[in-house]
Formats: sequence, structure tokens, C-alpha cells
Amino acid sequence: MKQKKPLLTLLLLLIVVVITLVLRIDRDSGPYKVLRIADGDSFTLKRNNEELEIRLYGIDCPEQTQPFYRKAERFTSSMLQRGEIRLIEVDKDRYGRRVAWVYIDSLCLNEELVRHGLAWHYKHHSGDTSLARLEDSARTVKAGIWSDPYAIPPWKFRRRSKN
Repeated sequence: MKQKKPLLTLLLLLIVVVITLVLRIDRDSGPYKVLRIADGDSFTLKRNNEELEIRLYGIDCPEQTQPFYRKAERFTSSMLQRGEIRLIEVDKDRYGRRVAWVYIDSLCLNEELVRHGLAWHYKHHSGDTSLARLEDSARTVKAGIWSDPYAIPPWKFRRRSKN
């Protein structure tokens, strides 16, 4: 009898976690309307008359004057038009944007940008191993930004631009 109590407690805890995750995903599901694309990793959505500024979690796309900026921006715009948008909010950034994993149907936009060589894994803000593996794969095949041996990560580019 004593062995069943910890198992039952663990099972109840697991059920609570699953229900919480399901409710969070449902709350952050569309329908969304795309209002603006700021760049490859930032955009504004509208749902129920509320504008939501979104920053993709764990990645950083090229800045406006960097190579592959337009391609990343167009890729994000195109992906957001493809299907139902779902958000899993991770945090809010210093600008008040929702930092989130963004899914279009079953595809993760964050991961797809890295997979296609249109974003760096932003390791300073994310230790996500799937993003790290996707970046390694993109580097290996020299996809997108990785076709340029002198590609500068956006966070370094921004620092240089300020000086």
C-alpha cells in the first residue's frame, strides 16, 4: 500500500502538468492576423482586437543591413501565412515583446529559420539543444548565412554599429 501512494501522487502531478500545458497552448492559439513583420525574428500579430508584439525565442536573425536579412524576413512572412499560428510564451523582453516559440500548424518557426540558415541560435539567451543541433547541421551544409565564412552574428553586428 505504501508504494502506491507515491506513484499516485506522481500520476496526479503529471496530470496537472499536462492540463496546464494544454490550457496554455489553447489560450495562445489563433486565429491571429499578421499585422507587421519587423524582421526575421520579430513581428506583430492581432487577436481579438489585441496587438501582440512577438520576438522568437532562442534565435537571432540578421540585422537590416546584413546579408540574408530580406530572405529571413520573407521566410518569416511566408511561414506565418501558411496555417494556424500557435504561441508558447517563454518570457517578455525589455521592450515588452512576448518572447515565444511560434508554431505554424506542426512546424516550429524558430527551428525552421535556424534549419534554413536564416538565423543563429542565440546561445546567450537559450541553451536549447535542438536549436544547437539545427545550427550545426546548417553550418555543415553551408545553408544561408553559413555560406558566408565571414558572417557576423547580429549581437556582434549591433555592438559594432553602436561604435
